Amino acid sequence: MLALILSLILVFCVPTEANLCYEDSELDSVQEYSYKLPIAPWDNYWNKQRIKYGVPKDKNPVKRNLNLAFHLFGKFDGNADDSVIKAGYYGKDKELIYSVEVNCADKSWKSFAPSSEDPTIGALYQEGKLEKSCKDGEDFDLIFKVKQAHQFTWLFKAEPLQTGSQQTPITKVVRGKEVTEYRTRTLNVPSPDESPEGGAAKAVEFSFETTGAAVVNRFAFGRCMAWPANMPCNETKAWLAERSKGPNFLYTQGAHRLSFTVFCMPEAPTLYRPTQLLHPDEFSIPKSGWVCCVNMKTGAIWEGDKKKYCRQLADWETEDRPFFCEPAYDDTLVTDEIDGYFDQAV
Repeated sequence: MLALILSLILVFCVPTEANLCYEDSELDSVQEYSYKLPIAPWDNYWNKQRIKYGVPKDKNPVKRNLNLAFHLFGKFDGNADDSVIKAGYYGKDKELIYSVEVNCADKSWKSFAPSSEDPTIGALYQEGKLEKSCKDGEDFDLIFKVKQAHQFTWLFKAEPLQTGSQQTPITKVVRGKEVTEYRTRTLNVPSPDESPEGGAAKAVEFSFETTGAAVVNRFAFGRCMAWPANMPCNETKAWLAERSKGPNFLYTQGAHRLSFTVFCMPEAPTLYRPTQLLHPDEFSIPKSGWVCCVNMKTGAIWEGDKKKYCRQLADWETEDRPFFCEPAYDDTLVTDEIDGYFDQAV
């Protein structure tokens, strides 16, 4: 087993198949790893635009945003029968917030909440049988999405590692009157802390360790979405959908809305459209994502230049959705793919 603990702050970040992540780094097939959050979840940094625009207008602006995502990409390099993958979210004194364990030997998963007697020790919260396989040479991904202080999603190869849901109230002002609506959410993970100040709000570290043949070669973090490297657009679209909250997919247990996907060239579906709608990040204005020009082969922001090749979705729609991605459009790529279809048909 590789006994290597890395701090991603010191790792060189490379542009890969993720957009608008705070960190996206390649790892050298590691089996033990720790990432210190560079900015506290409660820090105004994560919600600066809501504060700037004073949203919501009828209340004090929400100065926090806990919707952070952690993506691990790895591979089973050898016989995976005895492989175990553990990952968790922790506070400054190593107190547990929420963790999970994937056991390939007995094809099971378990999740752990902080013990009521000692929060640095995990108490079994939920468990279940693993439906996805662990096979030599197979890629795997583990996603941890923080939704609220005590609401989370763990996904292993698009399989939810939690069960159950709840109806939570939300009060909105409609035509000057308060209206209460109910939303379906994941269950609150047991915690000694109250919401919203406790739980994920006090997180300082995300870590994982693996045994057996399981190794991790990439990590991405932020208010973002990531997908495997070198994946054509049509496969990326399907991969993201399988992990989404879409009604025909994971619904409440998913990591993101189905609308946050990728768009492929209709006549050449392995290629990304040069104009893409991207997930909101810490710089998005309220109720707006990003419209960005991307590389048609990888889906990454064109030339890695967000300032030049991205616009706020709200501004772009106000301008009647102009096409501004001429530098990213390459008609020869489309022609080559179409020619390839005809060659295969002959």
